[in-house]
Amino acid sequence: MPNHASDTFYIDIEQLQIGLYIHLDLGWMDHPFSISNFKVTEESQIETIKSLGLTQLRYDPRRSSSTPLRSGSHNNVVEFPLKKAFLPRLEVIDDSPELSTAQKKQLALKHAITESEQKFLKASSDVWNIQKMSVEHPDKAFGLASSVVQDLVTSTLTEGDVAIHAMNGHRIGDQHYQHELNILVLSMLLAKNLDISDDDAVILGMAAILHDIGKRQISDKILLKKDPLSVRETAIYQTHVMLGLNMLKEVSVPRKILSIIGQHHEFADGSGYPKGLHCDDIDPLSHILIITNMYDNLCNPSNPALAKTPYEALSVMFAQQRHQFDQTILRRFIKCLGIYPPGSVIRLSDQKLATVLSTNPQQPLRPFIQMITDDNDEDGEIIDLREVLDLNIIQCLKPEQLPTILQKMMRQKQRTSYFLDKVISA
Repeated sequence: MPNHASDTFYIDIEQLQIGLYIHLDLGWMDHPFSISNFKVTEESQIETIKSLGLTQLRYDPRRSSSTPLRSGSHNNVVEFPLKKAFLPRLEVIDDSPELSTAQKKQLALKHAITESEQKFLKASSDVWNIQKMSVEHPDKAFGLASSVVQDLVTSTLTEGDVAIHAMNGHRIGDQHYQHELNILVLSMLLAKNLDISDDDAVILGMAAILHDIGKRQISDKILLKKDPLSVRETAIYQTHVMLGLNMLKEVSVPRKILSIIGQHHEFADGSGYPKGLHCDDIDPLSHILIITNMYDNLCNPSNPALAKTPYEALSVMFAQQRHQFDQTILRRFIKCLGIYPPGSVIRLSDQKLATVLSTNPQQPLRPFIQMITDDNDEDGEIIDLREVLDLNIIQCLKPEQLPTILQKMMRQKQRTSYFLDKVISA
């Protein structure tokens, strides 16, 4: 995506001018604009922004058509500092002549991965805040959701090639996994592949990030239960759809978004809920949400022992469940994630093991991979298989096929999280 973490900056309020793409880090109800991030086009907008009492603004130079005014107190903008608790280790690219070309490339690749992780952690924080506010302040939750979605839609649909990355579990921590963020990211990837309009992408994104908001009113005893739910518990669980719709109706969420949320557990064969709709009765955007929701639920169930690998999840959906989905959209989804979906554990032709980090949209058989080391605290070498033609993937492994020590390492990462970014290059 064009707004790399290292390209997002703070400026003083007096540096604001027409042409800057800014982010208002305020609540939905705390400013008069329809969205929280936009390009400034009029002097009246500048006057309104200055009246909000902010001393600094976050802006994105890559989406701006001008540069900030120089101020007396700061001659340069300051890089946007993510909270320390959300920062993974940042690799510094060293151009020292002592480093070989291969070493410089490796550092550049690790730097690109780290930038993606930084953006993921910021988005994860926003989604957590949306969930936290949803019960007592649904209007603010909707506002923050709109900002997050608009930003992702704008950057994803306007970028040429985008790729999906599997986040590094032991660096970002399992606590940052957000089901809603995964669904948003996966839905945007599929939306881009299906070439849907920007307006529909925003509608889909809003439905994705809010689709499970009704679960905030369901007991954790049911939501976190590892054993199968009883008939009564299943009935209670399924009420989260209507509970969510009722919450969102109170803040006048557009009907189209409500319709998609209401259908995210429907299936093409009529076996879904709450209405048992069949394929032709389901909104086309809902089909996208249904597929991405099922995929993430297979990869990240409440009981981690039942988790499928990304490769297994796609296999199950196509071989055993495809009657539940729109066939065209399911095939597009499988194509988007590639033959070896990010997060998969693979065996290479030299018999070494690696995890798939990121897709290469134009060459799905040759993704970015990271070698698995015996020390889970140390990142293995990152390899772009497009450039190592004598190395091939020969097998996608299930957890039980891994050596015991690696099974233990993989269990420490209980969740598979995703984020979209530009295709990695060094």
